[in-house]
Amino acid sequence: MKTSIQKFQNALGDAEMQVLQQCLKHAMQPLPEDALPWYLGHANSPTGYLTPAHAKVILDVRKDWVAVPHGLVWDTPDHSHASRSVALASLAAELRDLGQVTGWRNEVFSFWPDSEVLVNGRCVEPNGTLKASFEMERAAYRFFGLRSHAVHVNGFTADGFLWCGRRSLSKPTDPGMLDNMAAGGLPVGESLQSCGVREMAEEAGLSAALAMTAAPNGQVTTCRSVARGWHHETLWVYNLVVPADVQPVNQDGEVAEFSLLSPQQVVQAIAAKRMTVDASCVIAHAVLHADFSAESC
Repeated sequence: MKTSIQKFQNALGDAEMQVLQQCLKHAMQPLPEDALPWYLGHANSPTGYLTPAHAKVILDVRKDWVAVPHGLVWDTPDHSHASRSVALASLAAELRDLGQVTGWRNEVFSFWPDSEVLVNGRCVEPNGTLKASFEMERAAYRFFGLRSHAVHVNGFTADGFLWCGRRSLSKPTDPGMLDNMAAGGLPVGESLQSCGVREMAEEAGLSAALAMTAAPNGQVTTCRSVARGWHHETLWVYNLVVPADVQPVNQDGEVAEFSLLSPQQVVQAIAAKRMTVDASCVIAHAVLHADFSAESC
């Protein structure tokens, strides 16, 4: 693996390396000045962030959400994972029916507060040993400004090229843009590895045996304003060496095509904003933070 990434890196000039460095520099954007934090019960830190328009919609349809000087506060009477999940499922569905939440997926994410997933400012791997506050439909995460988690897989070849997928035009987010070879949000009940293996099968048609050789390479957290609210996601980076006799083939209709791109073509796509922001950050992290002195990445 380290040889593949090193060949990718060695093919780039200073200006191209700077493009990758800028990706990571701008991964976390500042909150808009009018962003409203909301708190789950007596939490000391915000659970998420709402636009003023989104806050107004919630206050118009729910009386159990309370406006306070520092934002909004909400919880269920028994403060349980189950009751919160039921209440938020109902609210998300109502927001969908009002046209406020779009791209419904019928897939739920667990939400872990920063007190559970952050250690010294860095995310620890989200898993069943951590206490999730609730679960909710993934399409509503941006509306509520919640931290989500996703697995992204870079598919390198032995000569340092990179397999990139082009997102289907029917995708609700970033249709038609270049992306990593496989990527997907972390749903309830899956580990990072099992999520990555499943996504590599569904999006790229890779065998489980090959997918299991993908090596973890840390994380990138990205925050930015988007049309549907506040995007806050920790991207868990995996790198895979794709054998010369293997070509990714999409299975689930979410990828329009795959292209094998040279390092220069990848950076050109990033600079021209033809690559998704998240994929750009994941590629930049893999190339800039590979440990060439270790046995693996």
